[in-house]
Amino acid sequence: NYYGMLDQLIASRGRIFFGTWYSTFTGYINRMRGYHAQKDKLEGFEKGLIQSYYFVTLANKLKMRQYWPLGGAHYAREFPVSWRDIDKGMN
Repeated sequence: NYYGMLDQLIASRGRIFFGTWYSTFTGYINRMRGYHAQKDKLEGFEKGLIQSYYFVTLANKLKMRQYWPLGGAHYAREFPVSWRDIDKGMN
């Protein structure tokens, strides 16, 4: 069944995305959204920002709208280092 993968592909191209905090499903969607933001030069791409939010406490709701250095629980969280300037220096 490919419904999960299709859901991720479709969600990755949405204008805004709301996901859950400790979800690897959400994490992969956010990574793909970062790739698309970088490639399409969407608002905030220079800083690694994407239009994604979390269904959590207010303290974490906007974590994808600000730059975060790599740290913490890596398995369920995506960081801008995953998609920022990954093609830099490539000809």
